[in-house]
Amino acid sequence: MRAFLLALAFLLSATCRPQAEPALTDWLAAGYAEQQFDFAAAAGFYRRALEADPGNPRIQGRLMRVHVAAGEAAASLELAQALDAAFPAGAAGEAPTFDNALVALRLAVDAAKRGDWQAAARNLEGRVGRTLPETVRSLALAWIYRAENDRNAWRAALERAGKVSGAADWTALHRALLLQAAGRRDEARAAFRGLRAAGVRPRGLLAEAGFLMAEGDDAAARDLLRQYRLLGGPLHAEEPTGLGPLAAGPSEGFAEVLYGMAERLYRRHVPVALLYARLAAMLNRGHDAARVLAGDILSGRERYEEALSAYLAVPEDSIWRPAADFRRADALASHDRFEEAVAILEAESAARVQDPFPLGELGRLLRGQERYAEAAIAYARAIERVGAQPEQRHWRLFYGRGIAFERTRRWELAERDLLQALDFVPDHAYVLNYLGYSWIDRGEHYDRAERMVARAVELRPGDGYIADSLGWVYYRTGRYAEAVRELERAAALEPLDPVVNEHLGDAYWKTGRLIEARFQWRRALEFDPDPERVDGLRQRLDCGLDCG
Repeated sequence: MRAFLLALAFLLSATCRPQAEPALTDWLAAGYAEQQFDFAAAAGFYRRALEADPGNPRIQGRLMRVHVAAGEAAASLELAQALDAAFPAGAAGEAPTFDNALVALRLAVDAAKRGDWQAAARNLEGRVGRTLPETVRSLALAWIYRAENDRNAWRAALERAGKVSGAADWTALHRALLLQAAGRRDEARAAFRGLRAAGVRPRGLLAEAGFLMAEGDDAAARDLLRQYRLLGGPLHAEEPTGLGPLAAGPSEGFAEVLYGMAERLYRRHVPVALLYARLAAMLNRGHDAARVLAGDILSGRERYEEALSAYLAVPEDSIWRPAADFRRADALASHDRFEEAVAILEAESAARVQDPFPLGELGRLLRGQERYAEAAIAYARAIERVGAQPEQRHWRLFYGRGIAFERTRRWELAERDLLQALDFVPDHAYVLNYLGYSWIDRGEHYDRAERMVARAVELRPGDGYIADSLGWVYYRTGRYAEAVRELERAAALEPLDPVVNEHLGDAYWKTGRLIEARFQWRRALEFDPDPERVDGLRQRLDCGLDCG
C-alpha cells in the first residue's frame, strides 16, 4: 500500500503538471515520501518543486531537512548556508520555523567541527537558535563556552539547562563530562558518583565507565559495564577495552548533547530523533552510538537497506561494532534475509570465542522465527560458554532457553531455566509473567503464580499480555467476574490477539454472557490462532464450554 500511494503521488505530480501549479504537486509527493522515510524519493520531489519555484525557502528548508535525515553532510550544509545567506534571521516578518532552527543547528555543528566556536555560539544565541529546545541549546553552549575557556559562562549555561523540567539528570551527566574534559578529576569522580546515586540512565553508567578506564580502574569500569547491560544498554562489550571518554573535548561534548536528545525523542518523535542522531555523527565521526541509533530508527520504520548502511558505517575496530552487527542481523532477519543474519552472528561467535552473547542473539532471532528447537541449541551453546558460574548479566540466556524449552514441550528443563532467570532478576515483569502464566496454564502453584503475575501487572500496567495472564489466574481459580474485568482490559490493549480473545470468551461464558462469548471465539478464529487451538475454538462455537 505504501509503495502504491508513493507511486500515485509521483503520477499526480507528473500528470497534473500542465494544469496545476507544479511546485504544489511535487511538494505533496515529497511530504508523503518524507513521512515514509524514503529520503531519496523525497529529495527528488523537493528538487523538482524547486525547479518550478526557484529560491522558495520553505522548499529549500525541507530539502535540507531530508539531507540531514539521510546523513548527507555536504548537501545539507550547502543548503543551510544558502538559506542563512538569504534569510539570516528566518523569513522577514515571520516567526522562526522548525526548519529555520535546523539551519541554525546545522551551521553550529559545522562551525564546531571547524573549531570556530564564536560562529557556533552566534548560531545558537541568535533569534532563530533560541527556538531550539532550551536544554539542547544550553548544554551545547556550555561545551562551546568550555572551548572558549569561559568558566562562568559554561556554568551559567549548565544552570539554565538544569532548570528545564525533566532535564536535571541530563544536565548532571554533562556537568560530570565537562569536569572530566577540564581535567578536574576529583570533581568529575564525585559528579559521576552522585549521578549514579540519583538513579542514572544507562548512558550515564557508560560515561562513568569511560572515566574509570581513563583513570586506569579497569575492574570498576567492568562492573559498571555489567550494570549498564542489565539496564538494557545497547553496547555489547564484555570488557571495557576500547571504551574512552564520551566527551574528550568540546566538539565531542556538543555531539553527545545531540545524541542525548535523539535518545530522548526515540520513542516519541522518531523523525526528529533521526535528525539529532545524524547531526551527532556529522559533528563527531567517532560517535558510533549515534550511527547505531540511526540504524535502529530506520529499521523500526522498515527502511532496512538504509539501516544496514548506518550499521555498516560503524568501523570494524569500534567498540560499537558488535552492537551494530547484532542490529544488522535483526534488520536482515526482518527483511527476509534470515540466513545472512545467522551468518553474521555465527561469525561474531567465532571471532569472540569466550563471549556467549552472539550465540544468545542467534537464539533470540531463531525464537522470533518460531524455530524453537534450533533456538534451544543456540542458547545451550551460549550457556556452555558461561561455564559453571553464571552471573546476573546472563539472565536473558536462561530466560530465552526456558521459552524455547517450553515451546518444544520440555517443561522440566524450561522451568529450571526460568527459575534461574528469576533468581537473577526477581522483579522483571516478563520473567515473572512467563513463568507465572506457564504455571497457571499447567494448573500448578496458583498462589505463587498469582503473586508473580500481579507484580508483573504493577510493573507493566499497559501490557495486554500480562493483563491476560492475571485474568487467566482469576479464571482458573473460579473468580469469573474478576476474570472478565481483567480480560476485557487485556483485550482492549491487545484486540487482535487470538489467545486473549479466546480467554475473554471463556470468561464471558462462565458468567452467562453466551452471545458475547461466541463473538469473542469467532474473533479469535479470525486472528490466525496456533493450529492446536483451532479445533478447540470451533468446538466452543458448536457447544460452548459444555461439550461432552
